[in-house]
Amino acid sequence: MTQAAPAQRRADLDWIRVAAFGLLILFHVSLVYAPWDWHVHSKHTFAWLAEATAITGPWRLTLLFLVSGAALRFMSRRYSPREVLRARMARLAPPLLFGILVLVPPQSWLEAVDKGSWTAGLGSWWLREFSPAGIADGVPLNHLWFVEYIAVYSLAAVALMTRPSWLAALERSLDRLLAGWRLLVVPILFFALARQLVFPWFGQTNQLIGDWYNHLTSLGVFLFGFAVAGRETIWKTFEAQRWRALALALVSTPLLMALTTHPGGLAFNGWVKHCVHGLEQWSTIAAILGFGSLHLRRADGPALRYLTDAVFPCYLAHQTILVIVIYLAKPLGLPAAVEATLLVAATLGGGLLVYELARRSGVLRPLWGLKRSGPVQASPPSAATDAKAAGRPAEAA
Repeated sequence: MTQAAPAQRRADLDWIRVAAFGLLILFHVSLVYAPWDWHVHSKHTFAWLAEATAITGPWRLTLLFLVSGAALRFMSRRYSPREVLRARMARLAPPLLFGILVLVPPQSWLEAVDKGSWTAGLGSWWLREFSPAGIADGVPLNHLWFVEYIAVYSLAAVALMTRPSWLAALERSLDRLLAGWRLLVVPILFFALARQLVFPWFGQTNQLIGDWYNHLTSLGVFLFGFAVAGRETIWKTFEAQRWRALALALVSTPLLMALTTHPGGLAFNGWVKHCVHGLEQWSTIAAILGFGSLHLRRADGPALRYLTDAVFPCYLAHQTILVIVIYLAKPLGLPAAVEATLLVAATLGGGLLVYELARRSGVLRPLWGLKRSGPVQASPPSAATDAKAAGRPAEAA
């Protein structure tokens, strides 16, 4: 049976992306206190955060790539591949360039100052970073790696659009391959095998060249989301399997947390830990998509449209704000709870302030990933803004 391409906005995917951004802020704040290096670290360190990051680490970015792929499919309806490509690059290229030149340098500068490797000002740092020698040494992207990857992955999706018969065949194949319980089992096996066979060789670098494990999983789910966005059979299967997926997620999450720091995680050449990683990764995603599709698909309203439009500017700004605030707050010696609350509030509030300023300016809108269309516009009809970031260790920016 032929199914039409998606023809309307999906509020559940918008809610998922907004919630994932909230988790992103909490995750990046946690890196300030985690027992490994980050851009600027608090005076407080909590060893248990090494295990706690396993709660969202395996699936958060994977889910965002999947939702971004589905969002692109919604955006591309009724447009030619060339028009989609032009719109996509107009949406992503200006903020990526702006971010590299303006948003990332303060992060790397404050990191160097905090760690004692640089004593001069931001201007001197900027000139060093973008000198011929600095560029040859590599220009840091930090959290903007996600925007770069989405732009590149969009090229693959647009190429698929130029072969409608291939795309239709892929959709039908996924319908058959992922029918019933196979919607859980097949992706879990894929992620477990990728973690066992590819990750040990390449790791996850968030650098476009050579990041093969990341491309295998992230590009895979991006194109999966693009292909299944309008396949109601797939979404009904997500809904039908939601409770099984939730049960698997609830069992695998604490198990992976234990294996993260316990030597037993390396047993059997890592197979146990990697299988549990794949189990948590996909079962959590499947549960979120299933419950979201069932209960949030039509949960639209002004608040969601506002937040949907704000996500990308907030994403672009959030890590720069966080690094600046922790650098300024660190000498104050605040209690950890007070300091962390300040970081969350300042990062979220600062991001929303940036959005409020950007959406009112025709000049600033494209730089912050907003459509070039006059001030204070309603959110776009797609389910799409691209965002997320990385942290350290494996997904660190």
